[in-house]
Amino acid sequence: MFTRIDMKHKRKHIRYRFKIWHGIVALLLLSFVLFHVSGRLKLNKRVQVLWTKGYPVTLEELQRSYNLPQGVRNAAEVYLAAFSNYKKWDGDAMDTVPVVGRAELPARTEPLESSIRQLAGRFLSDNQQTLLLLHEAASIERCRYPIDFAQQSDPNASLQKDMRAAIQLLGLESLIASEDKDADKFLDSISASLAMARSVDGPLLIHRLTHVALLGHTYRSIERAINRMPLTDEQLSTLLGWVKASDSSEGFKRALLAEQCLGLHTFTAPLPEVSNRIGEQEKGLFPVLIFSRMLGLNSKYALSYTNLMQKSIDALELPDPDRLETFNAIQENIHNGKQGGVITNLLWPALARTLQIDIRHQAHSRVTQAGLAIERYRLAEGHLPQSLDNLVPAFTQVVPQDPFNGESLRYLSLKNGFIVYSVGEDLSDDGGAERDSRKRDPGGKPLPWDITFIVER
Repeated sequence: MFTRIDMKHKRKHIRYRFKIWHGIVALLLLSFVLFHVSGRLKLNKRVQVLWTKGYPVTLEELQRSYNLPQGVRNAAEVYLAAFSNYKKWDGDAMDTVPVVGRAELPARTEPLESSIRQLAGRFLSDNQQTLLLLHEAASIERCRYPIDFAQQSDPNASLQKDMRAAIQLLGLESLIASEDKDADKFLDSISASLAMARSVDGPLLIHRLTHVALLGHTYRSIERAINRMPLTDEQLSTLLGWVKASDSSEGFKRALLAEQCLGLHTFTAPLPEVSNRIGEQEKGLFPVLIFSRMLGLNSKYALSYTNLMQKSIDALELPDPDRLETFNAIQENIHNGKQGGVITNLLWPALARTLQIDIRHQAHSRVTQAGLAIERYRLAEGHLPQSLDNLVPAFTQVVPQDPFNGESLRYLSLKNGFIVYSVGEDLSDDGGAERDSRKRDPGGKPLPWDITFIVER
């Protein structure tokens, strides 16, 4: 039987134990609050730095930076009208038309069959109104497609599909012009193609990817035309200037700034608002956001994300190989868990893919520039240059660099032409091998390829 003294001692021990437990809980709560407040203060400081640089940090600021002033003519209205007028042939008819359909083109030096040319002419005639609108839109300086950044994505979900059809239509027009040896009409088609590519250069990564795809299609149209018809030095110089102007990272920087702003919104906005923005492919992100906020890790993850985005944005100002090394280092650190956090790991893959595609676009632009400069040299001298050094300074200020390794582009003279090429993202010199998805190794993988500009005449 416990004595009164024993009971009193037990109650004292229990009170003492509760005080220790309460102290531990209070200490943990205080640590949690300090951790959360400290993270929030650091994030606010980072956001303030971004704001002083003039970067958008809220969706409202992003929207204002994108919208055109009232009264400015908007090329997007004409482009959207052009897309709505596009007439696609039904069924098997598309198998008979190249570029816009599934019919394959002959070799770059071979003419189109007369029957295919007639079909192409009919298709262009059926889409004459669309072509007129595309050329009209190209003459308008400013373009802003309707985008509401408070929504999950671009409300014009079919924009990329429409642009792909339109660039193919312009490609077919330039193809027929080159077959007809109509240089003026060809230049008009290329000018319209480049203008449409510029129209969608930002503000989001998906738009930058579309921009790059449209430019790639245009560069291939130029390459084929150089194989099929003669151009004057003035015409070659005009093309060279247009392509050189497209070799810019400004649109990519705008896209990164927009994605950084959207990322900040994802980290800091009320969860119901974030949930409304997240698309089906990102639904797995929402539970992670809830969990990170419960643990007080949200500000830490947001700060890490903005730091990585700033490194990527700053890297755009670096020389080519340093830029690529910086991108690769960021990717490696995220993959190894050294930087970023869980949420950044979910957001980063799309960005990393865009980084590689953008550098590939630069390589494609530069081999096209070099190819046009070589053609100018051949026209002036009557023969091909022995090396790209011969192009300096009359036809280019410097020998074009390969953005993948910082070295000069590769150049090979052929019996009846030349190849100028970049080694590509695998950094392997494959001798100017063209990309051909139909050719596979015994294991079924595509054969190695370089980024090329080839003339065979």
